[in-house]
Amino acid sequence: MNPESSRDLPPSAFEPAKPESRDVTIWAAETASGPAPLSARASRYLPYGLVGAGLLVCGMAFANFATAPSLTDGVDEISAIDARQMGLALNLDPTGSRARDAAISKDVGALKAEITRLRRALDQSKNNQASLSKAAAGQAAASLDEVRALKAEIASLTKTLEETRAAAASKIDALASKVDQSKDDQARLAELRDRLDKMEKASAEKTASAEKVAKADPETTGSISRPAASERVVRNWVVRDVYDGVALLEGRGGDQIEVERGARAPGAGRVRSIQRRNGEWVVVTDSGVILPR
Repeated sequence: MNPESSRDLPPSAFEPAKPESRDVTIWAAETASGPAPLSARASRYLPYGLVGAGLLVCGMAFANFATAPSLTDGVDEISAIDARQMGLALNLDPTGSRARDAAISKDVGALKAEITRLRRALDQSKNNQASLSKAAAGQAAASLDEVRALKAEIASLTKTLEETRAAAASKIDALASKVDQSKDDQARLAELRDRLDKMEKASAEKTASAEKVAKADPETTGSISRPAASERVVRNWVVRDVYDGVALLEGRGGDQIEVERGARAPGAGRVRSIQRRNGEWVVVTDSGVILPR
């Protein structure tokens, strides 16, 4: 019998089997005459007692050897049953190694589960970090595009502002030139008026001398007194002034032009001559006569 297996068995397994009682009732002839003395009865039953004791010892030995294989075979079955329900926890694991192994296995399983959880959390964190990095990269690219667009817009606005400044400066210069030219024109106009006054005085003097000559010679005066009645009057222009053989004409819209003999006036044709009639200047063209205002 295995000693390790015998430690796992309950104490009741080692109790000797009780053989069936083999006491034999012997009737003697003396019973009929009455009970024998105690010593006589003991000496008479002693052999039977020795035989019964020997048989009892033999039975115990036989039971021990007979039940050993079955008890050894039943250890594995008993170990599979819950030790708490059988009440054999201390007998099945007297050193506590199985309980320690079970506790260690439980702790190892818990550690594995925790490691798995941490690994999943780490993977999730990596995925989240990758997503955040991707989103941050996208936002950075969008911000960079916006910055580039703003820079381009600022450059365009700067260029437009410079062009506007240049155009404004050129317009200011042109306006200043026009103002200067207007001043020059005013000075020239004043000069022309002075010359016109002088010419009118000179013309008045010539007219006075011509009248004197006309009185002295009536035939000559009659030949130059009036223009032909068939001349047509040009209404689009009027004569404003005449100086140095140049006539200053003014249109209906206020436009002014200078013409001389041989030049062309819009709407009036070629200028044939510039004449003074009855103290007023007239311009003779192909379309007719332009009269003073």
